[in-house]
Amino acid sequence: MSRPQAGDLARTVVHDPSEEWPEIIEVVAYWGPGRRGKRRSIEIPADQFFGRGGHGAPMTGEQLIGMVE
Repeated sequence: MSRPQAGDLARTVVHDPSEEWPEIIEVVAYWGPGRRGKRRSIEIPADQFFGRGGHGAPMTGEQLIGMVE
């Protein structure tokens, strides 16, 4: 008698997640109709964006827009 499988996930191939992180995140915002409006951008260190290191929690959308404005 064969042993029952634990489920569909028991047959999947497991890949280790990548340990690579970006160094810098660029956020671009457009004000106005499409890409013809005012364009603003900012580069943020990845640690600050993702909330690693001494930054606490990941950044919220409100924080990002406030920095771009």
